[in-house]
Formats: sequence, structure tokens, C-alpha cells
Amino acid sequence: MVQGLLQNLTSSVMKFKLFRQNAIDLLRRKSSQRFIPEIDALRFFAILPVMFAHCSQAFLEYNTNFDRELIESESLLRYVMYQGNLGVELFFGISGFILALPFLGKKIKELDFRSYFLRRLIRIEPPYLIAISVFFLVHLFIMGQHDFAFLWDRYVASFFYVHNLAYHSYSYILPPAWSLEIEVQFYLLMPIFILGFCLMNKAVWRYFLYFLMLMLSLHLDVTPDLDLNDYLRYFLAGIIAADVYKNVKFERFWVWDIFFVVNLFLFFFVFGDWMLRTLSLFLILISSFNLSILKKVVTNNWVTVIGGMCYSLYLLHFPFYHLVMKIFSDRLTFIDSYEFTFISQALIFVPLSIVVITGYYLLVEKPFMVLSQKYGKIGKKNTKKLKEA
Repeated sequence: MVQGLLQNLTSSVMKFKLFRQNAIDLLRRKSSQRFIPEIDALRFFAILPVMFAHCSQAFLEYNTNFDRELIESESLLRYVMYQGNLGVELFFGISGFILALPFLGKKIKELDFRSYFLRRLIRIEPPYLIAISVFFLVHLFIMGQHDFAFLWDRYVASFFYVHNLAYHSYSYILPPAWSLEIEVQFYLLMPIFILGFCLMNKAVWRYFLYFLMLMLSLHLDVTPDLDLNDYLRYFLAGIIAADVYKNVKFERFWVWDIFFVVNLFLFFFVFGDWMLRTLSLFLILISSFNLSILKKVVTNNWVTVIGGMCYSLYLLHFPFYHLVMKIFSDRLTFIDSYEFTFISQALIFVPLSIVVITGYYLLVEKPFMVLSQKYGKIGKKNTKKLKEA
């Protein structure tokens, strides 16, 4: 009897492990590059603070039991949540890294910009356009705060990624889209930078180019706000980190674990100066690839899976929190404590948002992610042909 129970228990454990692995495989993002778990882990550390920041914002907007002005000025918890918005700048560094890495060390004849742009177009556009189209209709038919002309103008501006430039403000249709417009500007300019990398094969010339890019971000002000030059420094931190990752080998050592934790803290909560924050971002990227003690924790399957879904999470979390907070926030307030009430609601709605938005990831984002990889393979074949020529 005991032996039978043990066999049933063993069988159940094996089935659970198989189910868990199948779930991870289903949710794992696809990439045309070699899978680097640390990158998806960094995406996790970028998206989660942003989600808590916007959850906190929605809570204060719709909960009528607390004095928002008093909380904004005096609550340490609100300050911690607000600083989560800096996760967007961490995303910029990650983008600089992943876009630069495949091209470092390439020759000009090996470049395939057609595949580069097709991958970006297929990977990024459909989930974004579907999201802003749905929320345009929500604004028009459900919220009803503005007329068609007002909403249509801002929808078209968001559609072509120029809302920041046209209105000097966040997208009215989908506010978090402001950072995607910055990303698109970087995508368009990246081939110019890539050509510079190819022409400057020696490290000294590449770093001279990095210096010029940094000076450009400091002294060229294209528009009053919300354009690439205000954030180029963070993309640049990622590009330099990719260069170091490709060309310099470090041994895994516990000091890197300290660097990683300390610089995450400094990046989000201490450094206000752009230079120090850019330096800490660079050190976060470099140290994440050389972790010793924390490697298994940071690259845990579920951490990397959630990080891999960050694009869908970023597109949909903001309206999700505004919806659930508008409906439930007051109803779920039982005691006169902002800290307890917000934390308890955040621990419900943040995990719930991940579960709900997973559906959008599987049905919308991932199919286009997989489709975009076919063009990645085309680029690799073209490169192989060029080498053989």
C-alpha cells in the first residue's frame, strides 16, 4: 500500500513537472538570436517596477478614501512606487544592447538592413496597432470624454509614432506608448550607428563614436521634450555593454552579485544625475551576465518568462489598472491605511494583470514574434551567402 502511494506521488510529481515545463515552453519568447536568459530577467526587473508605479497611480486616481496630495508629498511607499517609472530607462538600455549585439564585428557587406527592418516591423507593429485601435474605440464609444476629431487626430499621431513630437505629451490614446515612440526613433537611426561600428573595427574608434553619440544626446535638442536625444544616453549604455559583453570575458564572481543589487538600488532610488544613472545602468547590464550566487534566482524560468512577455504587459497594464481600480478600489478599502490598502490591492491586481494579459501575448504578440523570426533566418542565410561569395 505504501509503495503504491509512493508510486502515485512520484507519478503526480512527474506530471506536474511536465505540465510546468510545457507551460514554460509555451510562454517562452522566441528570438532569432541566441537566447540570453539574463536579458529576459532584466526585462522582468524593468517591467515589474513600471507596473507597480502605474498601479499606484491608478489607485490614487480612483480611491476616494485617501488624500492624494498628502500621500504624494509624504508617503515613502508612494515615492518607492513612483520611482518604478525609471524601469522605462532600463528598457532603453536593454534595447541598445540587443540591437547592437548582432552587428558588432560585422563587415559592411554582411549587413542585412532589409531583414532588420522587417523583423522590427513584424515584431513590434501588429500588437501595438491592435492595442491602440482597441483603446481608440474604447475612448470613442465607452469613455466619451472627447469628440471624434480630437480622438482621431491623436490616434493618427500615435499610429505613426509622432504623438510626442506633435503634441509634446504622452499619447492620449495609450499613455505608455510615449516610450515606444522613442524606441522607434532609435530603431530608425540604428543602421547609421551600425555603419559606424562596421567602419570603426578598432575598439578605440568605436569608443570615439560612442563619445560622439553621447555629446549628441547632451547638446542637440530637437524638440522641447520627449525625443530620442533626451534618452540616447541610456541606449548608448546598452550599446557599450554589448561591446564589452562580446569582446571582454569576465569570470563569474560574487562581487558581480553585489554590483548588480547595489546598482539596481542606485539606479531606481539614488542617482538623479543623468551621468551617474547611465553608469549604473551600464553596470547593471554587465554585472547581470556575470552573476554567481544570484544567477539561479535572477534567471529563474518564471522570471524570464514574465520578462519575455514584457511588451504585451507594457501595452495593456496601464488601462487594465485604471479599469479595475475604478471598479474595485473603493470597494476593497476596509481600513484607514494607505500602505496596507494599496499593498493588498496591488498584490491582487498586479498578478491578475499578468494572468489576463498572457492571453494577449499568446494570441497576438507571440504569433507575430514567431513570424518575425522567419525574416531573421533570411538575414542569416544572406550573411552566409555573402561569406561564401
